[in-house]
Amino acid sequence: MRKYAFWLSLVLIFMMPWEGVFRLPGLGTATKLAGFGVAAFWLATVVITNQIRKPTPFHMMVGLFVLWNALSVFWSGNINRTVSQLTTWAQLLLLVFILWDLYTTKTALLAGLQAYVLGAYVAVGSAIANYSAGNSFYTNYERFSAGNTNPDGFGFLVALGIPVAWYLAGSRLKTQWSALLKFVNYAYIPAALFGLSLSGTRTALIATAVSMVFGLASLTRIRPWIRVVFILPFLILAIYLMLPHVQTMKSFERFGTIATELSEGDLNERLILWGDGYSSFLEHPLLGVGSNMYRKVNSLGKVAHNSYLSVLVEVGLVGFALFGIILTMAVIQAWRHRRWDAAFWLTILLVWAIGASSLTWEARKTTWLFLSLITVSSALTHRRGVAVPLVKRNDSDAQVVPHTEPGNLLPGGKEKPYFV
Repeated sequence: MRKYAFWLSLVLIFMMPWEGVFRLPGLGTATKLAGFGVAAFWLATVVITNQIRKPTPFHMMVGLFVLWNALSVFWSGNINRTVSQLTTWAQLLLLVFILWDLYTTKTALLAGLQAYVLGAYVAVGSAIANYSAGNSFYTNYERFSAGNTNPDGFGFLVALGIPVAWYLAGSRLKTQWSALLKFVNYAYIPAALFGLSLSGTRTALIATAVSMVFGLASLTRIRPWIRVVFILPFLILAIYLMLPHVQTMKSFERFGTIATELSEGDLNERLILWGDGYSSFLEHPLLGVGSNMYRKVNSLGKVAHNSYLSVLVEVGLVGFALFGIILTMAVIQAWRHRRWDAAFWLTILLVWAIGASSLTWEARKTTWLFLSLITVSSALTHRRGVAVPLVKRNDSDAQVVPHTEPGNLLPGGKEKPYFV
Protein backbone atom coordinates (compact mmCIF):
# COMPACT_ATOMS: atom_id res chain seq x y z
CA MET A 1 0.00 0.00 0.00
CA ARG A 2 2.92 2.35 0.53
CA LYS A 3 3.54 2.24 -3.20
CA TYR A 4 0.08 3.63 -3.91
CA ALA A 5 0.42 6.24 -1.18
CA PHE A 6 3.73 7.27 -2.73
CA TRP A 7 2.19 7.67 -6.19
CA LEU A 8 -0.62 9.76 -4.75
CA SER A 9 1.97 11.98 -3.06
CA LEU A 10 3.65 12.53 -6.44
CA VAL A 11 0.31 13.73 -7.79
CA LEU A 12 0.06 16.16 -4.88
CA ILE A 13 3.58 17.52 -5.49
CA PHE A 14 2.77 17.84 -9.20
CA MET A 15 -0.26 19.99 -8.33
CA MET A 16 1.50 22.30 -5.88
CA PRO A 17 2.91 24.82 -8.41
CA TRP A 18 -0.51 25.35 -10.02
CA GLU A 19 -2.78 24.96 -7.01
CA GLY A 20 -4.45 28.30 -7.74
CA VAL A 21 -5.60 27.23 -11.21
CA PHE A 22 -8.59 25.07 -10.26
CA ARG A 23 -11.00 25.79 -7.42
CA LEU A 24 -14.08 23.75 -6.60
CA PRO A 25 -17.03 25.76 -5.22
CA GLY A 26 -17.33 25.25 -1.49
CA LEU A 27 -14.40 22.81 -1.41
CA GLY A 28 -11.34 24.96 -2.12
CA THR A 29 -8.47 24.17 -4.46
CA ALA A 30 -8.04 20.83 -6.18
CA THR A 31 -4.65 20.58 -4.44
CA LYS A 32 -6.37 20.76 -1.06
CA LEU A 33 -8.60 17.85 -1.97
CA ALA A 34 -5.60 15.91 -3.28
CA GLY A 35 -3.84 16.54 0.02
CA PHE A 36 -6.78 15.14 1.96
CA GLY A 37 -6.74 12.08 -0.29
CA VAL A 38 -3.03 11.44 0.26
CA ALA A 39 -3.39 11.92 4.02
CA ALA A 40 -6.33 9.53 4.26
CA PHE A 41 -4.60 6.84 2.20
CA TRP A 42 -1.33 7.22 4.10
CA LEU A 43 -3.05 7.00 7.49
CA ALA A 44 -4.86 3.87 6.32
CA THR A 45 -1.50 2.44 5.21
CA VAL A 46 0.03 3.11 8.63
CA VAL A 47 -2.90 1.43 10.38
CA ILE A 48 -2.92 -1.62 8.11
CA THR A 49 0.85 -2.17 7.97
CA ASN A 50 1.36 -1.21 11.61
CA GLN A 51 4.57 0.63 10.64
CA ILE A 52 5.77 4.21 10.53
CA ARG A 53 9.24 5.60 10.05
CA LYS A 54 10.79 6.99 13.21
CA PRO A 55 10.88 10.82 13.12
CA THR A 56 14.07 12.84 13.49
CA PRO A 57 14.81 15.93 15.63
CA PHE A 58 13.78 18.01 12.60
CA HIS A 59 10.28 16.56 12.76
CA MET A 60 10.13 17.09 16.50
CA MET A 61 10.99 20.76 16.04
CA VAL A 62 8.34 21.17 13.36
CA GLY A 63 5.85 19.58 15.75
CA LEU A 64 6.85 22.00 18.53
CA PHE A 65 6.54 24.97 16.17
CA VAL A 66 3.04 23.91 15.14
CA LEU A 67 2.15 23.33 18.80
CA TRP A 68 3.31 26.83 19.71
CA ASN A 69 1.13 28.25 16.93
CA ALA A 70 -1.76 26.29 18.42
CA LEU A 71 -1.07 27.62 21.92
CA SER A 72 -1.19 31.18 20.58
CA VAL A 73 -4.97 30.84 20.48
CA PHE A 74 -4.92 31.65 24.22
CA TRP A 75 -3.55 35.16 23.64
CA SER A 76 -4.84 35.84 20.14
CA GLY A 77 -7.03 38.90 19.64
CA ASN A 78 -9.26 36.92 17.26
CA ILE A 79 -9.63 33.27 18.18
CA ASN A 80 -11.53 32.36 15.00
CA ARG A 81 -8.75 33.66 12.76
CA THR A 82 -6.10 31.79 14.70
CA VAL A 83 -8.09 28.55 14.81
CA SER A 84 -8.60 28.71 11.03
CA GLN A 85 -4.84 28.97 10.60
CA LEU A 86 -4.27 25.99 12.89
CA THR A 87 -6.06 23.80 10.37
CA THR A 88 -3.44 24.78 7.82
CA TRP A 89 -0.60 24.12 10.25
CA ALA A 90 -1.98 20.68 11.11
CA GLN A 91 -2.13 19.79 7.41
CA LEU A 92 1.45 20.98 6.88
CA LEU A 93 2.69 18.96 9.85
CA LEU A 94 1.00 15.88 8.42
CA LEU A 95 2.58 16.58 5.02
CA VAL A 96 6.04 16.70 6.61
CA PHE A 97 5.53 13.29 8.23
CA ILE A 98 4.04 11.76 5.08
CA LEU A 99 7.01 12.81 2.95
CA TRP A 100 9.44 11.47 5.54
CA ASP A 101 7.62 8.16 5.76
CA LEU A 102 7.23 7.57 2.01
CA TYR A 103 10.41 8.99 0.44
CA THR A 104 13.02 6.44 1.47
CA THR A 105 15.14 6.00 -1.67
CA LYS A 106 17.08 8.24 -4.02
CA THR A 107 14.77 7.26 -6.86
CA ALA A 108 11.74 8.37 -4.85
CA LEU A 109 13.43 11.67 -4.01
CA LEU A 110 14.23 12.40 -7.66
CA ALA A 111 10.68 11.45 -8.64
CA GLY A 112 9.32 14.01 -6.18
CA LEU A 113 11.58 16.72 -7.57
CA GLN A 114 10.61 15.77 -11.13
CA ALA A 115 6.92 15.97 -10.25
CA TYR A 116 7.48 19.55 -9.07
CA VAL A 117 9.12 20.57 -12.35
CA LEU A 118 6.32 19.01 -14.39
CA GLY A 119 3.80 20.85 -12.24
CA ALA A 120 5.70 24.11 -12.76
CA TYR A 121 5.32 23.54 -16.50
CA VAL A 122 1.55 23.51 -16.01
CA ALA A 123 1.77 26.76 -14.02
CA VAL A 124 3.75 28.45 -16.79
CA GLY A 125 1.29 27.13 -19.38
CA SER A 126 -1.62 28.59 -17.41
CA ALA A 127 0.12 31.97 -17.22
CA ILE A 128 0.74 31.89 -20.98
CA ALA A 129 -2.96 31.11 -21.50
CA ASN A 130 -3.91 34.14 -19.39
CA TYR A 131 -1.45 36.26 -21.33
CA SER A 132 -2.89 35.13 -24.67
CA ALA A 133 -6.41 35.87 -23.43
CA GLY A 134 -5.40 39.23 -21.97
CA ASN A 135 -6.43 38.19 -18.43
CA SER A 136 -3.90 40.11 -16.36
CA PHE A 137 -3.89 39.77 -12.57
CA TYR A 138 -2.78 43.38 -12.13
CA THR A 139 -3.55 46.07 -14.70
CA ASN A 140 -0.46 47.97 -13.58
CA TYR A 141 2.33 46.61 -15.80
CA GLU A 142 -0.15 43.91 -16.96
CA ARG A 143 1.24 41.13 -14.79
CA PHE A 144 0.10 37.54 -15.41
CA SER A 145 0.11 34.35 -13.35
CA ALA A 146 -1.28 30.82 -13.21
CA GLY A 147 -5.02 30.87 -12.58
CA ASN A 148 -5.80 33.33 -9.80
CA THR A 149 -2.43 32.93 -8.06
CA ASN A 150 -0.79 36.21 -7.08
CA PRO A 151 2.00 36.97 -9.61
CA ASP A 152 4.55 37.31 -6.80
CA GLY A 153 3.79 33.82 -5.53
CA PHE A 154 3.68 32.43 -9.06
CA GLY A 155 7.07 33.98 -9.85
CA PHE A 156 8.70 32.22 -6.90
CA LEU A 157 7.02 28.90 -7.57
CA VAL A 158 8.55 29.05 -11.04
CA ALA A 159 11.91 30.29 -9.74
CA LEU A 160 12.18 27.39 -7.29
CA GLY A 161 11.77 24.99 -10.19
CA ILE A 162 14.84 26.34 -12.00
CA PRO A 163 17.57 24.87 -9.74
CA VAL A 164 15.52 21.67 -9.50
CA ALA A 165 15.46 21.38 -13.30
CA TRP A 166 19.21 22.03 -13.53
CA TYR A 167 19.87 19.42 -10.84
CA LEU A 168 17.70 16.77 -12.47
CA ALA A 169 19.14 17.46 -15.92
CA GLY A 170 22.64 16.93 -14.51
CA SER A 171 21.68 13.79 -12.62
CA ARG A 172 23.61 10.69 -13.65
CA LEU A 173 20.83 8.27 -12.75
CA LYS A 174 20.26 6.04 -15.77
CA THR A 175 16.72 4.96 -16.65
CA GLN A 176 14.83 4.28 -19.86
CA TRP A 177 13.44 7.82 -19.63
CA SER A 178 16.75 9.59 -18.89
CA ALA A 179 17.22 11.22 -22.31
CA LEU A 180 13.63 12.48 -22.51
CA LEU A 181 13.68 13.81 -18.95
CA LYS A 182 16.97 15.62 -19.55
CA PHE A 183 15.39 17.40 -22.49
CA VAL A 184 12.26 18.21 -20.45
CA ASN A 185 14.36 19.64 -17.63
CA TYR A 186 16.66 21.70 -19.83
CA ALA A 187 13.63 23.00 -21.75
CA TYR A 188 12.12 24.15 -18.46
CA ILE A 189 14.82 26.82 -18.07
CA PRO A 190 13.68 29.08 -20.95
CA ALA A 191 10.03 28.24 -20.19
CA ALA A 192 10.52 29.37 -16.59
CA LEU A 193 12.25 32.57 -17.68
CA PHE A 194 9.29 33.33 -19.93
CA GLY A 195 6.88 32.65 -17.07
CA LEU A 196 8.94 34.86 -14.78
CA SER A 197 8.74 37.65 -17.36
CA LEU A 198 4.95 37.32 -17.39
CA SER A 199 4.82 37.61 -13.61
CA GLY A 200 6.96 40.75 -13.44
CA THR A 201 8.15 39.64 -9.99
CA ARG A 202 11.29 41.61 -9.24
CA THR A 203 12.52 39.70 -6.18
CA ALA A 204 11.98 36.42 -8.04
CA LEU A 205 14.29 37.75 -10.76
CA ILE A 206 17.03 38.16 -8.14
CA ALA A 207 16.38 34.63 -6.90
CA THR A 208 16.53 33.35 -10.48
CA ALA A 209 19.99 34.88 -10.89
CA VAL A 210 21.14 32.66 -7.99
CA SER A 211 19.52 29.65 -9.66
CA MET A 212 21.25 30.36 -12.94
CA VAL A 213 24.65 30.53 -11.25
CA PHE A 214 24.04 27.03 -9.91
CA GLY A 215 22.79 25.92 -13.31
CA LEU A 216 25.82 27.13 -15.20
CA ALA A 217 28.08 25.52 -12.62
CA SER A 218 26.18 22.25 -13.08
CA LEU A 219 27.20 22.15 -16.74
CA THR A 220 30.72 21.25 -15.61
CA ARG A 221 29.30 17.79 -14.87
CA ILE A 222 28.43 17.34 -18.53
CA ARG A 223 30.96 16.21 -21.10
CA PRO A 224 32.41 19.26 -22.93
CA TRP A 225 31.31 18.15 -26.41
CA ILE A 226 27.73 17.65 -25.23
CA ARG A 227 27.72 21.16 -23.75
CA VAL A 228 29.07 22.72 -26.92
CA VAL A 229 27.05 20.72 -29.44
CA PHE A 230 23.69 20.31 -27.72
CA ILE A 231 22.91 22.04 -24.43
CA LEU A 232 24.29 25.57 -24.74
CA PRO A 233 23.10 26.06 -28.35
CA PHE A 234 19.62 24.83 -27.36
CA LEU A 235 19.36 27.22 -24.41
CA ILE A 236 20.75 30.15 -26.38
CA LEU A 237 18.37 29.53 -29.29
CA ALA A 238 15.37 29.19 -26.97
CA ILE A 239 16.17 32.45 -25.18
CA TYR A 240 16.87 34.20 -28.49
CA LEU A 241 13.48 33.18 -29.89
CA MET A 242 11.79 34.24 -26.68
CA LEU A 243 13.36 37.71 -26.35
CA PRO A 244 11.28 39.54 -29.02
CA HIS A 245 8.09 38.51 -27.20
CA VAL A 246 9.44 39.29 -23.74
CA GLN A 247 10.69 42.75 -24.61
CA THR A 248 7.20 43.89 -25.63
CA MET A 249 5.63 42.86 -22.30
CA LYS A 250 4.80 45.59 -19.83
CA SER A 251 5.37 43.07 -17.04
CA PHE A 252 8.97 42.70 -18.24
CA GLU A 253 9.42 46.48 -18.05
CA ARG A 254 8.76 46.25 -14.31
CA PHE A 255 12.16 44.62 -13.84
CA GLY A 256 13.73 47.92 -14.84
CA THR A 257 12.30 49.60 -11.73
CA ILE A 258 14.29 47.49 -9.25
CA ALA A 259 17.01 50.09 -8.59
CA THR A 260 14.52 52.95 -8.28
CA GLU A 261 12.25 51.02 -5.94
CA LEU A 262 15.16 50.05 -3.69
CA SER A 263 16.58 53.57 -3.50
CA GLU A 264 13.46 55.74 -3.54
CA GLY A 265 10.32 53.60 -3.17
CA ASP A 266 8.52 51.90 -0.31
CA LEU A 267 8.80 48.38 -1.82
CA ASN A 268 5.13 48.35 -2.78
CA GLU A 269 4.05 49.53 0.69
CA ARG A 270 6.08 46.78 2.34
CA LEU A 271 8.03 49.31 4.40
CA ILE A 272 4.74 50.45 5.93
CA LEU A 273 3.73 46.86 6.65
CA TRP A 274 7.09 46.07 8.21
CA GLY A 275 7.11 49.24 10.32
CA ASP A 276 3.68 48.46 11.76
CA GLY A 277 4.73 44.89 12.42
CA TYR A 278 7.89 45.96 14.22
CA SER A 279 5.87 48.28 16.44
CA SER A 280 3.56 45.40 17.30
CA PHE A 281 6.53 43.18 18.12
CA LEU A 282 7.87 45.76 20.59
CA GLU A 283 4.52 45.59 22.41
CA HIS A 284 4.31 41.76 22.40
CA PRO A 285 7.92 40.53 22.07
CA LEU A 286 7.76 37.14 23.77
CA LEU A 287 4.43 35.59 22.77
CA GLY A 288 3.40 37.67 19.77
CA VAL A 289 -0.17 38.57 18.84
CA GLY A 290 -1.34 35.11 17.75
CA SER A 291 -1.07 33.01 14.62
CA ASN A 292 -2.67 34.57 11.52
CA MET A 293 -3.08 37.95 13.20
CA TYR A 294 -0.63 40.10 11.22
CA ARG A 295 -3.47 41.68 9.23
CA LYS A 296 -4.85 43.08 12.47
CA VAL A 297 -1.68 44.89 13.53
CA ASN A 298 -0.98 46.96 10.42
CA SER A 299 -2.82 49.91 8.95
CA LEU A 300 -3.15 48.31 5.51
CA GLY A 301 -4.83 45.11 6.71
CA LYS A 302 -2.40 42.91 4.75
CA VAL A 303 -0.15 39.96 5.51
CA ALA A 304 3.47 40.71 6.34
CA HIS A 305 5.03 40.02 2.91
CA ASN A 306 8.03 38.81 4.90
CA SER A 307 8.00 35.33 6.41
CA TYR A 308 10.56 36.08 9.11
CA LEU A 309 8.75 39.18 10.38
CA SER A 310 5.41 37.41 10.11
CA VAL A 311 6.59 34.63 12.43
CA LEU A 312 8.24 37.10 14.82
CA VAL A 313 5.13 39.27 15.16
CA GLU A 314 2.55 36.49 15.28
CA VAL A 315 4.22 33.97 17.62
CA GLY A 316 6.90 36.12 19.24
CA LEU A 317 10.48 35.35 20.09
CA VAL A 318 9.63 31.82 21.20
CA GLY A 319 8.01 30.91 17.87
CA PHE A 320 10.72 32.75 15.94
CA ALA A 321 13.41 30.76 17.78
CA LEU A 322 11.67 27.47 16.90
CA PHE A 323 11.34 28.51 13.26
CA GLY A 324 14.98 29.61 13.21
CA ILE A 325 16.09 26.24 14.59
CA ILE A 326 14.13 24.44 11.87
CA LEU A 327 15.77 26.53 9.15
CA THR A 328 19.20 26.08 10.75
CA MET A 329 18.70 22.32 10.77
CA ALA A 330 17.83 22.46 7.08
CA VAL A 331 20.98 24.46 6.31
CA ILE A 332 23.18 22.04 8.28
CA GLN A 333 21.63 19.04 6.56
CA ALA A 334 22.11 20.65 3.16
CA TRP A 335 25.73 21.51 3.95
CA ARG A 336 26.54 17.93 4.99
CA HIS A 337 25.84 16.55 1.51
CA ARG A 338 28.50 15.82 -1.05
CA ARG A 339 29.64 18.91 -2.95
CA TRP A 340 27.19 18.67 -5.88
CA ASP A 341 24.15 17.85 -3.76
CA ALA A 342 25.14 20.41 -1.13
CA ALA A 343 25.34 23.14 -3.78
CA PHE A 344 21.88 22.19 -5.01
CA TRP A 345 20.14 22.15 -1.64
CA LEU A 346 21.88 25.32 -0.46
CA THR A 347 20.73 27.00 -3.70
CA ILE A 348 17.17 25.88 -2.99
CA LEU A 349 17.38 27.33 0.51
CA LEU A 350 18.85 30.59 -0.76
CA VAL A 351 16.14 30.98 -3.40
CA TRP A 352 13.52 30.26 -0.75
CA ALA A 353 15.14 32.74 1.66
CA ILE A 354 15.02 35.48 -0.97
CA GLY A 355 11.38 34.72 -1.69
CA ALA A 356 10.50 34.59 2.00
CA SER A 357 11.90 38.09 2.43
CA SER A 358 9.06 39.54 0.33
CA LEU A 359 6.34 36.89 0.68
CA THR A 360 4.48 35.31 3.58
CA TRP A 361 5.51 31.71 2.89
CA GLU A 362 5.95 30.17 6.32
CA ALA A 363 2.61 28.36 5.95
CA ARG A 364 2.91 27.36 2.29
CA LYS A 365 3.06 23.73 1.19
CA THR A 366 6.00 24.45 -1.10
CA THR A 367 8.10 25.63 1.85
CA TRP A 368 7.60 22.44 3.82
CA LEU A 369 7.93 20.28 0.72
CA PHE A 370 11.51 21.39 0.12
CA LEU A 371 12.48 21.47 3.80
CA SER A 372 11.21 17.89 4.06
CA LEU A 373 13.03 16.73 0.93
CA ILE A 374 16.28 18.18 2.25
CA THR A 375 15.81 16.08 5.38
CA VAL A 376 15.06 13.00 3.28
CA SER A 377 18.13 13.56 1.10
CA SER A 378 20.36 14.07 4.13
CA ALA A 379 19.18 10.78 5.64
CA LEU A 380 19.93 8.97 2.38
CA THR A 381 23.41 10.45 2.22
CA HIS A 382 24.59 10.03 5.79
CA ARG A 383 23.06 6.78 7.00
CA ARG A 384 24.66 4.38 4.60
CA GLY A 385 24.82 1.00 6.25
CA VAL A 386 23.28 2.24 9.52
CA ALA A 387 20.18 0.67 11.02
CA VAL A 388 17.09 2.84 10.67
CA PRO A 389 14.44 2.15 13.31
CA LEU A 390 10.80 1.58 12.54
CA VAL A 391 8.27 2.19 15.27
CA LYS A 392 5.37 -0.22 15.60
CA ARG A 393 2.27 1.15 17.24
CA ASN A 394 1.43 -0.27 20.68
CA ASP A 395 4.87 -1.79 20.88
CA SER A 396 7.42 -0.48 23.36
CA ASP A 397 10.30 -2.08 21.46
CA ALA A 398 11.13 -0.46 18.13
CA GLN A 399 11.51 -2.81 15.22
CA VAL A 400 14.82 -2.25 13.43
CA VAL A 401 15.50 -3.02 9.80
CA PRO A 402 18.70 -2.39 7.83
CA HIS A 403 18.92 0.97 6.11
CA THR A 404 19.66 0.63 2.43
CA GLU A 405 20.97 3.05 -0.13
CA PRO A 406 20.25 3.32 -3.84
CA GLY A 407 23.47 1.39 -4.41
CA ASN A 408 22.04 -1.67 -2.66
CA LEU A 409 19.85 -3.29 -5.26
CA LEU A 410 17.60 -6.28 -5.31
CA PRO A 411 17.73 -8.76 -8.19
CA GLY A 412 16.34 -7.05 -11.26
CA GLY A 413 17.79 -3.66 -10.32
CA LYS A 414 15.06 -2.55 -7.89
CA GLU A 415 16.05 -0.59 -4.81
CA LYS A 416 15.69 -2.21 -1.42
CA PRO A 417 13.07 -0.34 0.59
CA TYR A 418 13.32 0.79 4.20
CA PHE A 419 10.22 -1.17 5.17
CA VAL A 420 10.03 -4.93 5.19
